[in-house]
Amino acid sequence: MSKELQEKLNELEKGLKLLSRDRKVVLPHHKTFDLIDEMLTTVKELKTKESSQ
Repeated sequence: MSKELQEKLNELEKGLKLLSRDRKVVLPHHKTFDLIDEMLTTVKELKTKESSQ
């Protein structure tokens, strides 16, 4: 697994942990929406990169 892919997966994991039931603090709605937008962008980048290979 490439270093870039590993970093992207770590970003997604961190975001999912912030949204999970085990989180320590509830995020405000606008921060939740921003986080989801960032995660969707990361997934889109990974899909684009994968389809170009």
